[in-house]
Amino acid sequence: MALKIEAEPAEAETVVELVGGTKGPVALDDDMNIVLLIKNKDTQSIKVTTTHNEESITKTYGLSGLTLETE
Repeated sequence: MALKIEAEPAEAETVVELVGGTKGPVALDDDMNIVLLIKNKDTQSIKVTTTHNEESITKTYGLSGLTLETE
């Protein structure tokens, strides 16, 4: 899954983690793009943490409505 994260303000630091994945949190660079390998939408979720001026906001997004298909 490819995502483009939009964070406000633009100079905030954003970290994305695929909960239940094999890697830990990844700090995004200026393009704010990330590609995640989803193996099980029922057990994995996406956690996004944005930090600015020592204040952090974390949101976790479930994947339960995601339809995975093979071509």
